[in-house]
Order: sequence, then C-alpha cells, then structure tokens
Amino acid sequence: MSNLIKIYILLFTLSFVDIDVHAQSISNFEKLQNTTLQYSPNKKQKKSKQRTKGQQEQIELSLNDSLFKVFDVDIDLTLGETSSDVSWGDPVKAPRIRCNKASNLYGPVRHYADGSIRWHRGFDYYAPKGTLVYSVGNGVVSLIQNHPDYGLCVLITHKRPKATYYSFYAHLSSISVKYGETVKKGSVLGKSGVTGNAYNLRGQEEHLHFEYRTSPKHGDRKQSNPNAIVKTKFYSADPKNKWQSNVGVIKKGSMDIF
Repeated sequence: MSNLIKIYILLFTLSFVDIDVHAQSISNFEKLQNTTLQYSPNKKQKKSKQRTKGQQEQIELSLNDSLFKVFDVDIDLTLGETSSDVSWGDPVKAPRIRCNKASNLYGPVRHYADGSIRWHRGFDYYAPKGTLVYSVGNGVVSLIQNHPDYGLCVLITHKRPKATYYSFYAHLSSISVKYGETVKKGSVLGKSGVTGNAYNLRGQEEHLHFEYRTSPKHGDRKQSNPNAIVKTKFYSADPKNKWQSNVGVIKKGSMDIF
C-alpha cells in the first residue's frame, strides 16, 4: 500500500473521530441546559448521609452557578466613562431589609432543616411592588435582562479611577432606562416587582434584590457585601446564630440617600 493511500485512510478516519467528538460536546451542552433549566433554587436538596455540610454547600453553589451561567451574556467593558464622583447612595428610599430578617442579608445565611446552606448573593430590601428603584452611583446601563431567577433586572457599570464595580437590581416590574444610557447616583432605574422566582411573594415578602459585584457575570461568585458601597449599612443582630431566619437586623447609617 502506497504512502499516499495510507494518508487518505488516516484523514478519513480522523474526520469521523472529529464528528463524534463534536456530537458528544453538543450532547453534553444540551444535558447541561436541560439540567439547569429544570433546577429550582427554592427546592430543598436532600442531604446524603455521606455528605458533610461543606460538601452540601458546594453542591448548592454549583447548581446555582450552572443556572446563572446559561443566562450570562458578555458585557461591553468599553461602555461608560470613569467618574470622579466616588460617593454612593441606596437603591431605595428609607431602606429596610425584607421582613427584618438577617437571612435576607449577604452571605451563607440561608440554612435549611436538612442541613443544607445557600449563599445569598446580596441584600433583599423590602420594596412593595411599584417602589422606585435608584442607581446607587454614577455609571452606565450595561445589561437589561429577563432572567428566570432574577426576573426583570438591570446591571449598572460604575467605572472609578482605581477599579470598576457593578450594581445589580432584580425582580423589577418595569425598567425606565435603556441599554448604554448614562445614569447618575439617584437616577430612577425602574420599579420593584415580583418577577423571576419572586413571582409568588406578596406583602412583606415583596422586595428588591440588590447585589454589589466586582465582576459583571451572574455566576462568577464575585459578588461582595453591599455594605461596602451602600450608604445605609445592615448587619445581623446575632451573626453566630446558625438560623439567621430567626435573627433580626441592625441598621447603621443615614436614611437620606442623596
């Protein structure tokens, strides 16, 4: 057999391998989509007897992240100009935390009876449907999205002389700004609502979910404690208590946001 024929046979074989690998990649991606789209973060995960609490926490974080990443979009990092005004405000007037519970603050504050832990990525501010929502700082609208968890949501990019930050506002009922629009601290972004996974909440449970981020991606886990920027700070009244849903909050700071 000539070397030329051997080369043709080899190339023919590799083409089938490439097709199979590509098909397998598509299959795996479809499985991920099906898994994440069917996952409900409100559904309690059954705890295996062999799992430690740390492992269970990691499992829940992974499930949440896989859902968020499916709906992540690339953010245009060139949007907006650097602002010399580095002051911050609050996203709602006279801010208070949903139900006055520490489980609506930032951190590993969501504990379930089965031992599982869910990390809450921001603050839930009490906000009856229709409450005006404000930008906490100067910036540019870099994302408007209807997310299965976050509902109608807005991301603001805040460029500062030494770093870039992002503020995120979720479960809105309406949005008053457009993509690429420049906003000031105190600009109205929209109105609060019960969209996304907050669709069944009423009364004191209605809220604005607010996040402070150092990365624009939903699933990057680079959210930080909103107390780092918001004017009115909130803390757990008993941070060592495992059941933060039974713990109240302490407010520090001004109620005047502008």
